[in-house]
Amino acid sequence: MRRVQKALDASVRLLNAGLATAAKSGRVLTRRPLDSSRKLEHAEGRLALASARLAYAARELAATVACLEREPETAAGATELLTEASQRWMAMHQSVDAAAGAIYTFHENVLSGLRSGALVPERENNGRPRIILAPRPIFVRAFLTARQPRVVDRISAVLKRRRRAPRPAAVRVPRRASQGRAPPLSSVAPI
Repeated sequence: MRRVQKALDASVRLLNAGLATAAKSGRVLTRRPLDSSRKLEHAEGRLALASARLAYAARELAATVACLEREPETAAGATELLTEASQRWMAMHQSVDAAAGAIYTFHENVLSGLRSGALVPERENNGRPRIILAPRPIFVRAFLTARQPRVVDRISAVLKRRRRAPRPAAVRVPRRASQGRAPPLSSVAPI
């Protein structure tokens, strides 16, 4: 049941996101019909995902019913949950179908308006200058002079930086296992 509820919640979120995207595309339709068409395609994709989540919820709902049929004695109060989940699934299915039909019809109207010339497509760059970042060139001569021919010469500087100072032989360091512990107690029992 938890998977069914999660899938239904995900389909609700995807449905709302698709409807919001379609509303945004409607606001910019006259100024930028190509951008509006792209947004409608994105909304249709979200509704397709919502439909896939509903199909997953239906499979999980059927699996839940099969589990409850095997062990009906443990299903105290599960029929109400199944009824609510089934009603919610049917309502979501109808909502996704209605929204998909409306968005598809709206997208067809936009495309027919572009074909007929009623909607004039915007320029590709939307009047904004495009900034192109060019990679910085590496000067070959400087690279080759800094490159050492042998691998040992290239990594020796790194290894020298990472070496620790050697410990003097006169310093006695306790074993690692005994660091941070109290010394062992000796038994002082008189015989």
